[in-house]
Amino acid sequence: MFHNFDGLTRNEGRWLNLWAAFDVTGDYLGTFTLDDLRAKAADAGKWVSAVRYRRAGQQIDQAALAQHFNGLPCGTTIFAFSGFRLSPVRDMGGSIEVCDPGEHDFWSVYGFHRDAEEWQIVHDAPWGEIGETLARIVDLTGELVEYRDLSHAYANTRLPDLVDLLAQRILDEIPDQDDADARMDDADAHPLEELRDLILFALNARRG
Repeated sequence: MFHNFDGLTRNEGRWLNLWAAFDVTGDYLGTFTLDDLRAKAADAGKWVSAVRYRRAGQQIDQAALAQHFNGLPCGTTIFAFSGFRLSPVRDMGGSIEVCDPGEHDFWSVYGFHRDAEEWQIVHDAPWGEIGETLARIVDLTGELVEYRDLSHAYANTRLPDLVDLLAQRILDEIPDQDDADARMDDADAHPLEELRDLILFALNARRG
């Protein structure tokens, strides 16, 4: 059954209703508008019967569609998740554990699987890649992202709002600039500053 999400068309035409098509084997076949799918249904009923659809991202971004998420098992796509969570993690010699920022080896993105109703790993991002990874997930799915480490958690939020939350936490955790021990680079040295900068860079790239 097709559903038309009319409410997703906004922002001067930059956002469209898109559907991702997958063969029953799980192979990605492309992303189409609802009109495209109706035309294919009229021309090739057999093609439609062999395909399943997921609501795709509202923003056309071919780079996002080509993104490989290294935590997904074969046959699972990014559209199987209804929300995403970001955490700093460290390798404890065979097990990966959530930790506080500054102690992490890399960033992990988890997704809440609709059918399994549990959090599952989606992607492990090395240093320098996490901002673009998060932005592409949001490009594709339109879902919100939450952040969680051992001492802080931010509920599901838009990426621009997460940038603001991280900035506020950084300000709260660095010495007051009037303090004798304060340094000009305290904010830059905070372990969350890289994450904030990378997300902001990815967002600004999409704004042109």
